[in-house]
Amino acid sequence: PAALAPRARARLSHILIAKSVAEALFLAALVTAFSYAHFRPHFRGSLDAADARAVGGWAVDEREPGAQIEVEFYIDGHFVARRRAGEMRADVLAAGRAASAYHGFIFETPRLPAREGEYEARVFAVHAGADAERATLQQIGEPKRFRVAPGADNSGAPEAWWEDSLRR
Repeated sequence: PAALAPRARARLSHILIAKSVAEALFLAALVTAFSYAHFRPHFRGSLDAADARAVGGWAVDEREPGAQIEVEFYIDGHFVARRRAGEMRADVLAAGRAASAYHGFIFETPRLPAREGEYEARVFAVHAGADAERATLQQIGEPKRFRVAPGADNSGAPEAWWEDSLRR
């Protein structure tokens, strides 16, 4: 095969670079469309407090500020509970974050064993995917760390507390 002339080689290089840029832009558009369809970035909220008794905060879907959304509560990565964010939060309404005051959540903290380290509470908004069969989770606010002091409330809590909570 004959070698390409320098001018043809330069033109081929430009064409290949343009093709690579076009492919990268197409891929970026595809990822963006998938993200908006499956990971709703319009959930806003806060995990305000977490301790050995309860975890509370608020969550709003900015696309539908009147709708109450489902939230899930996790401790140290273990599922604890799921419910609608429908508790009264006048501050959320006053701040203009929602169409009503009923976007708060309060979860009762399960019986946890006292230990040296801290527990970490996280709350996630649940978003049904485009096909309505898959759900994605978006974390609400920052995780909160808390300690559990020894006492009568948790004297019988097993170290693997999540296994005990699943049997109930």
